[in-house]
Amino acid sequence: MCGICGIFHKQKIISGDIKNVKKMNMVLKHRGPDDEGIYEDHSCVLAHRRLSIIDLSSAGHQPFYSDDGRYVMVYNGEVYNYIELRKELIKTGWQFNTQTDTEVLLKAYQHYGEKCLHLFNGMFAFAIYDTHLNTLFLARDRVGIKPLYYSIKNSKLYFASEIKALWSIPELSLSVNEQAVFDYIVFNRTDVFDETFYNEIKRIPCGYFAHFSEGKLNLNQWWNPEDYLKDSSEDKLELDYISEKVHDIFVSAVNFRMRSDVPVGTCLSGGLDSSILLGVLYKYHNLSKDYPTFTASFPGHPIDESAYIENLRIKYPFSSYFTFPNSDMAYSQLEEFVYMNDEPTTNPSFFSQYQVMKTAAQNHVTVLLDGQGGDENFAGYQYFHGFNLYDLLCKRDIKLFLIELLKSIKRKQHISAYQTFVFQILPDVIRKKMLLRTLPYIKKDFFYNRINKSIIFNKFFDASDLNQSLVRHFQFKLEHLLRMEDRNSMAFSLEARVPYLDHRLIEFLLGVSPYLKIKDGETKYLQKKALSDYTTSEITNRKDKIGFGTPGEAWMKDIKWQKITDDNYKKLCKIFPTVFKKDYDKIPYSGFDRWKINQLAVWHDIFLMNQSQYNQ
Repeated sequence: MCGICGIFHKQKIISGDIKNVKKMNMVLKHRGPDDEGIYEDHSCVLAHRRLSIIDLSSAGHQPFYSDDGRYVMVYNGEVYNYIELRKELIKTGWQFNTQTDTEVLLKAYQHYGEKCLHLFNGMFAFAIYDTHLNTLFLARDRVGIKPLYYSIKNSKLYFASEIKALWSIPELSLSVNEQAVFDYIVFNRTDVFDETFYNEIKRIPCGYFAHFSEGKLNLNQWWNPEDYLKDSSEDKLELDYISEKVHDIFVSAVNFRMRSDVPVGTCLSGGLDSSILLGVLYKYHNLSKDYPTFTASFPGHPIDESAYIENLRIKYPFSSYFTFPNSDMAYSQLEEFVYMNDEPTTNPSFFSQYQVMKTAAQNHVTVLLDGQGGDENFAGYQYFHGFNLYDLLCKRDIKLFLIELLKSIKRKQHISAYQTFVFQILPDVIRKKMLLRTLPYIKKDFFYNRINKSIIFNKFFDASDLNQSLVRHFQFKLEHLLRMEDRNSMAFSLEARVPYLDHRLIEFLLGVSPYLKIKDGETKYLQKKALSDYTTSEITNRKDKIGFGTPGEAWMKDIKWQKITDDNYKKLCKIFPTVFKKDYDKIPYSGFDRWKINQLAVWHDIFLMNQSQYNQ
C-alpha cells in the first residue's frame, strides 16, 4: 500500500514540474512513511511513497524499473495472487530479482500487455511510463478499492492517489462541481463514476485503464459487473453446490489477503460479515488468543454491539481493542477528519471508522481485514427487500411476491424496504416531488436543474431485478464507501483489505438467482447457508441489522453541533446562493442533514485555504 503521483507532458518537463511532484509526494507521506522515490526525464516525473507490506527489503523501492529500462512504474496496492502469477511467468522464461508483487505486476504487463489486468486478484492503482513510445498507462482495480485522480491542463497530465496532492499544482485553478454537491445532498452519494467535488479533477473510474499521449487521455473499461449477470430462469445450479462454491471462494479470498510480512488484525463489529471473516481466519490460520480485533463501541446506546463481540469470544479466543467515538471527539476532530478524507463524508459512521483505524495503528497493526462488500454481494441492506419485491412484481410472480411481502412484515423489516419498493413503482415526476419534500433547505430551481443530470437518479433505480440492483450498488454506491475506507486507513499508514470484494466472489454471485439472496423475508440467505458455521447463532439470527452504526442523530442534538450547524449553514448560503435557502432558522435539520452541512462547509474552507497555501 502506497501513494503515487506524477506529471506527464508531451513537451519538455521543466524544473517547476519536478518541484511540484516533490510537493505532491510530501503531501502523500502518510500513505507511505517507510520510503520514497522519484523518477524524472524529459517528458515524465513519477514519485512514490512506500508502506512496506510484502518483502520489506529495499528491493521493493519505487519507482520500479523493468530489467531493460524501458518501463518505469509507480504502484499502489496489492496483487494477492502474485506468487501464482510469478510461477506462471517463470514458466514462460521470465526471471525475477525480488520477492515483491511489484515486480510481478510489471513483468505481467510486459508479457501480456493490458490483458494482464484480468489476471490480477487484488486492489491496485498504478502508472507505467513507456520511455520508448513516450506514453503513460494508468489502471485501476475492478471495484475501486485503490484511488487514482487526475487533471489535464495545457496538454499536461497530473495524477495522484489523493486529491489533496493535486492542490500543490499552481496551474490548476480549481472550482466546485455543483453536480457533485447535488448528488451528495440529495442522494447521500459521492464518487459517482469519474466525478469529484472539483470540476477540474477527475478519477480514473474503477475497472478502467487509460493511455495518455499527445496531450489526450483515452479511457477504456476492462471490467464490468454487468457482464456477469445471468437470466435467473436458466439457473439450474443446486443450492448445496452454490453454497459450497461460495464457501470455497471466500475462504480462498481470505487466505490470499493474509499474505503479509507485517502484523495483521481485523475490524470487528457484532454483525455477520466481520464475524464470519474472523471465524475463517481462526479455522485456517491457527490464530492465537492474542490476535487483535478492533471495534467501535457506544456504551449505553441501543446500537452498541459489545454484547455480540463477547458472544463471539466464546467461540474464538481473540483480543479486543475498543474505541469509543462520541460527539465531542467528532466535533474537536472535524477539520482534521475532513482534510484527511479530501471530500465530504456522508454520515458520522465514517468518523467511527476513522477512530477504529487510529486504534489499530496505536496498537502496531499495519494490515486490517474488513467486512466491506458483504452487503453488496449478498443483498444485506434492509432496503434490498424493496428491490426484491419490485423484481417479483415486475415478473408477475404474485404468489412469491405476497409470500415475501408477508414474511418481511412478519420479520418487522425496516421501513426503508417499503419506501424503496414504493419509490421503484412511482413515475419520475412523483419521485422528484418526493425527494424535494425531504430537502426543505434546497432551492427548487437548483433541484430541478440538476436532477435530470444526476447519474444516480437516472441509473440507480432503473434495475430490472435484484441482481441488477446489486450491480448498480457496485457502480454507484460501493466506491464512496471504499474511498472513505482508503482515506481513513491510510491516514494512519494502514492497509485495509476487503476479502468480500474478491472479484471471483462478485462474479460468481452475480450469476446466482436473486431468490437465494433474499428468501422467506430474510436478507443474506445464501451467505448464512454457506458460511454461518463460522459465527454464532445469536449473530446469524439477529433481526436488528445495523451495519457500521454510529449514534449520529444523538450526536447532532448536542448544543455545540446545533450552533456550528447554524453558522455553517449561513456560510453555505453565501458560498452557494443558488443552492441553499436563506431562511435557515426555519429548517428542521435531521442529524444526518447537520452532518452533511458541516462536512460541506468545512470542506470548502479547507479547500480554499489549501489551494491558497500550496500555490504560494
